[in-house]
Amino acid sequence: MTMTDDIGALLRHLWILNDKDDVRQGREEACDPACGIAALDPATTLAMSPMLRARYAVADAWHGAAHGQTWLAVGAVATASALLRERAWHRAQMATLARIVPGGIEPARMVLFGIDDARGGATYLIWRLGSAEPMVCAFYGGGLDTFADLGRYLEFLLGERVHDDSAELLAASGVRVRPVAAREGPGSSL
Repeated sequence: MTMTDDIGALLRHLWILNDKDDVRQGREEACDPACGIAALDPATTLAMSPMLRARYAVADAWHGAAHGQTWLAVGAVATASALLRERAWHRAQMATLARIVPGGIEPARMVLFGIDDARGGATYLIWRLGSAEPMVCAFYGGGLDTFADLGRYLEFLLGERVHDDSAELLAASGVRVRPVAAREGPGSSL
C-alpha cells in the first residue's frame, strides 16, 4: 500500500466515522488533483503534494469534514482566502502561527485548507523548506493542533494518534519559542 492509498483509506474511514457520529457532511465530486492550489498570497499558486493529490482524488469540497469545518474545493480556496483578510480571528491565528511555527510563516507558503467561518475555525497548510508535504495547523474549539503532514492529521481525527506533533516539530527545528497559551480562542487578544 502506498502513502496515497493510505490517505484515501483514511479519508474513507473518516467519512464512515463522521456518518456514525451523525455529522452533517457532504462531498462534492473529486477534481483533477494535478492542478495547483492557491496560497494565501493571491499571486502564488503552489503545486499539489502527493498527499493533497490523494485527498482531492477522493472529494473536492467536503462539508463538515472535521471540527465543523468545510475542507475547501480547489477552486474555492482563492476566494475564501481573500475573504479571510477581513476576519479578526484570522489575524489572531496568523499572529499565533508567527510565534510558534519553526522558521515563521509566509503567505506565499500557506494555503487555507478548511474553514468554519461561523465559529472562527480554520485549518492551514504550511509548506516547509525541505519537506515534500505541508504541515497542517488546525484551529478549532479555541485551540490549535499542528501535524507534520495530512496523514498524521487524519490519524489524529480518527483516534489513531492521541496528540498533535507540535512538540516534535519544535524539537526537530531546534527553535525555542514561547508556548501557545492553552486553547487560545478566536476572541483572544494577541
